[in-house]
Amino acid sequence: MDIRPARADDLDELIRFTTDTFDWGDYVPRLLPEWLADEDGIVMVATDDDDVPIAMARAVFLTEVEVWSHAARVHPDHRGEGIAGALAERLMSWARAENGRVVRLLIEDDNLASITHITKVGFTRSVSVVRATRTVGAASPNPEGNGGRRNPSRLQPRPGKRQDLILVRSVWSTSEAGRLLRGLIGGHWRFHRLRDVDIETAAASGDLWEVGSSWAITDREDEHWVVRMLATEPDEAYDVIKALVDTANNRGAESMELWLADTDWMVQAARRCGFEVSGLGVWEHPL
Repeated sequence: MDIRPARADDLDELIRFTTDTFDWGDYVPRLLPEWLADEDGIVMVATDDDDVPIAMARAVFLTEVEVWSHAARVHPDHRGEGIAGALAERLMSWARAENGRVVRLLIEDDNLASITHITKVGFTRSVSVVRATRTVGAASPNPEGNGGRRNPSRLQPRPGKRQDLILVRSVWSTSEAGRLLRGLIGGHWRFHRLRDVDIETAAASGDLWEVGSSWAITDREDEHWVVRMLATEPDEAYDVIKALVDTANNRGAESMELWLADTDWMVQAARRCGFEVSGLGVWEHPL
């Protein structure tokens, strides 16, 4: 076995053994061409004696020093041979050479095999997160999650401005949610520490929201809304989430995804608003 950066001529073989990874398929084949062209990241492959890829994994810089590792896939005929661990080590070596300081990845709580593997190569669980999902708008048969009429939240979100940067940064660093997540914000299955540029970009694109005394950063992808950061407190969490559902609904969204701190009051607020929740862990390794 050899490990090397992926090449364009590996694409067909990589797509062949990653297409049906899960019951629903896999996102890897769709994104592989983009990843191979991305200068901020690298796709590593393990190859057999004929230089044919039998496994892959990707790492990408999310900030100047924070690296995200994901998309580890091993051909079914070669699982259990320690290949994923070897790929992880090589990706960390690459990240270290590129001046990365930490590499992180995300694992569902029920994925015991991956947790066992990643622990063996030195990763530790840094934070626990909750992913909450639901349909909204016309796509939702049950707007409030309880079969009743959808009553608007008592809170009205206000678009934030760049001038709110210092306040947002302060609220995130001092809120229980921000402390539990160690300053990380999520979205699209990856996490990095909140930066000033994240707040400025969200304000410029209309994705920074002041809701009561709480703050949220959202992201929109077609009809899908993602709440990447939610700094709120127990006494208004339900109303804040409800207000964000109202906003997504009014803007034509069909689905929503919240990335939340794993604390009972936050989870209960999401469930009261009709979200289904699942637990995950962010694991990290210093470089």
